[in-house]
Amino acid sequence: MKNDILHRLTAARPAHLDPDRPTPSSVREEELATLMTLPRATRTARTTPEPRRVGRTLLSGLALATAAAVAALAITETAPQKPGPAPSLTSGSGSQVLLAAASHVEQQPAGSGTYWYVEEHFGSLHKVPGKNYTVDVRTEQRYWTAAAKNKRWSQLLDLGARPATKADETAWKEDGSPTSWNLTGETVTYAGKGEIQHDAPGGSADTVKMGDLPLRLLATLPTDEKALRKRLFALVDKDYNGPEEILDRIVVDTAVQLATTLPSTPALRAAAYRLLAAEPGVRSLGDVKDHTGRTGYAVALPSSYVPAPELRLIFDKSTGMLLGTESVATRSGDGVSKGELQSYTTVTSMKWTQEAPPFDTDSEDPGPISAPDEAPDPEPAR
Repeated sequence: MKNDILHRLTAARPAHLDPDRPTPSSVREEELATLMTLPRATRTARTTPEPRRVGRTLLSGLALATAAAVAALAITETAPQKPGPAPSLTSGSGSQVLLAAASHVEQQPAGSGTYWYVEEHFGSLHKVPGKNYTVDVRTEQRYWTAAAKNKRWSQLLDLGARPATKADETAWKEDGSPTSWNLTGETVTYAGKGEIQHDAPGGSADTVKMGDLPLRLLATLPTDEKALRKRLFALVDKDYNGPEEILDRIVVDTAVQLATTLPSTPALRAAAYRLLAAEPGVRSLGDVKDHTGRTGYAVALPSSYVPAPELRLIFDKSTGMLLGTESVATRSGDGVSKGELQSYTTVTSMKWTQEAPPFDTDSEDPGPISAPDEAPDPEPAR
C-alpha cells in the first residue's frame, strides 16, 4: 500500500466492492482457512451447481419462493398486451424488494459511451482513542472503465474526517474542535489531503485491477438468473480449487458487483438482482436515507459467517439503481457493538460517458497524510 489511508480503506471497504482483488491462490488460502475455523452457514439444498464470488453465503435454488414472490408482485393492467409499471418498492420481503428493483432497473435505457464512469464516497467510522466520540473518515474513489479493452483508470481522494453524528460533534467541540486525530498510528485530518493517488492501466501501481472477472466477459454473460448463476459458477470453479461453499460465496459476491457498480447492461443487472433475491436470509429494511440524505429502499444480505459484517444495499425507488451500501457489525467485540455501522459507500455518479480520464499515467506517491496548517470552519455532521 502507498500509505496508511489506503491500508485503512482496504480493510474497511466491503470485500464485494474492492476493485483490487487478491490473486486466486491468496483467495483460496484465505477462504479455506475461514471455512475451517468458522461455523458453516446454514444453506438450503440445491439441485444444480450455482455460482458466487468473494465472500458471502450463496443463494440456494429457491425457484418456488421466487415464483411466489413474482406472483405477489404482480399488478393489474388495464391493457394486458402492453408492459405494465414496475412493481412497488414500498413493501414486501427482501426477496420481493430485489425482484421489484430488477423490474425497475431492466426498464432503464442501456446507454452507451467509451467509458463507464463511477464516483463513490466512502466512509469508515473510527472511535478516537481516549475520547468519547467517533469520526467519519471520508474518501472519494473515481473509476473510468473501458470494458471492451478490459482497462480501468482510478483516482482516490482524501475528503477529510468529521464527527460521525451530532452527538459526536458536540463531544468534538467539548474536546476543543481538534483538526487532526491519531487513529492507532494513522493521522487523519479535518481538511483532508485531496488527491492521494491516481492510477492508469499499465502503470507501475495498477492498484485497481478488476480481479477475477475480466471485463470483456460482461457481454457474454446470460441475462437469465439461473443461467447466470451456472455461468458464474463455471468461471469461479475454473479459477479456484475449493469446496462448493467457498465457490458459492464467490459467486454471490460477483453478482453483487454485477448488480451494483460494474458496467452491466440493464438486463444483466436485473438478472444479478434476481440471483441475489434467492439468497437465504435476505430481508427488507424498508425506507432509509443514504448518507447524502436521499431516500431509498434497502435490503440486507446476510453475512457468510458470523464475524463478517452484514451488507446492506440501498436502491433508488424510481429506477432500482444503487444509491449506496452499508457494512454493519454482526457481533460485538473489538470496540464495536452488534448492529453498529462500520463503513458505508454512497454512489454520487454512475453513467456512460465519452469524456476520457484526466490522466493516462500513474501519480507519484504523495507520502503520509499530515495535519493542516490552519483550522477549517466547523461543518455540521450529517
